[in-house]
Amino acid sequence: MTTIKRLVFNPHLALDADSPVPLHHQLSEGLTRELRQRRIRRDTYMPTILALARHYGLHRDTVRKAYAVMEDSGVIRRTAGGRLHRVTDDFADSSAALPPTAVGMVLPSRMENLLQPRLAVSALQVVGGIMDAAADLGFTAMVVPLPQADDEVSRLTGWLQTMLSRLNGLIYLGEDAHSRHDRAFSLLLAEQSIPQVFISGHRFLEHLGIVSIDLETGIEAAVGHLHQLGHCRIAVVGDRIPVRPMFQLQTFDRIPAMVAALERRGLRLPEQLLHIGRLGDPDDNLSWLRQTLTRPGRPTAILTDNDRNAARVFAVAAELCLRIPEDLSLIGYGATPNLPPVTTICHPWRESGQAAVDMIAESLRRRLPVNQLTRVLPAPLVHRGTTAKPAPPPASR
Repeated sequence: MTTIKRLVFNPHLALDADSPVPLHHQLSEGLTRELRQRRIRRDTYMPTILALARHYGLHRDTVRKAYAVMEDSGVIRRTAGGRLHRVTDDFADSSAALPPTAVGMVLPSRMENLLQPRLAVSALQVVGGIMDAAADLGFTAMVVPLPQADDEVSRLTGWLQTMLSRLNGLIYLGEDAHSRHDRAFSLLLAEQSIPQVFISGHRFLEHLGIVSIDLETGIEAAVGHLHQLGHCRIAVVGDRIPVRPMFQLQTFDRIPAMVAALERRGLRLPEQLLHIGRLGDPDDNLSWLRQTLTRPGRPTAILTDNDRNAARVFAVAAELCLRIPEDLSLIGYGATPNLPPVTTICHPWRESGQAAVDMIAESLRRRLPVNQLTRVLPAPLVHRGTTAKPAPPPASR
């Protein structure tokens, strides 16, 4: 005998027994509001009268009255047998057609940590893009506070239900380096009743929507530009990015893409012209730059994986009396404000946040899985006067 598994709504309400509003009105209004907020799917069943009464410590007649109000309002209807209630198709469809009211941002770190100088500009531009796009569409953007890793499953489940009752979509900006929230992430990611989008990263679950960046085209333009100018000794310098099982950002791909673009032009990179700095040690890049730029046959151009490393090249070049671009051409990544202006591959920070919100809104409006709405944003090369033809070698005596 085949058992039919029904999708049963799991409410998360707070009822006030001391309120002058009768409990059955609190229950019917709260259930209707949460069903609408959660944009419940067709064919969703309500808990049985007995189960809901036991869950909230109510008399069964209170639940019957609440369900009767919801039946009269067209929210639910009795099934053929009369014992069960399910959400009506009209109510499910009308809820799905409503504009979204709130989107949650899952940040890779606490907000105060994102205000550190090395992270503030790029992270806050993404957050700003999310908030501006949300405001334009008439709903709010809120930071989702992740619970501690050692919280009990019951507390995590309660936290999840609270979050889902407030949100119509989730946007992930990544995860911290210590994977402190894996249990919370597992619960969030398993929830497929709302669209979820990961910004500037790789899809690791099929149902996730992805905002990806067209790194290859921007990097190809940068390498092609240097090659066309006549540079053959091009160095690449970047930061080590850890490999993560979840939320692997495209940042990890920048250095491999640069090396591959050089090799496609026959510019195989000698070992001494490629440096990936030690994790969390910016001085390592400074030390390598000093050694590389003072040895015979030094590079005539440098590609960096971010504009902070480009700023370090500026500093070391000034120490060594090398002029940019006359003695050394330089290309960064990011188009980061508040750093020395450099020819750079322009990362669409703000646009990626806006695109994530647009994907969630479109998914809800068109009733399409968000993974069918993946966006690929361009990262064009922006010229700012830090590249030139390589200086001719000094004349031999």
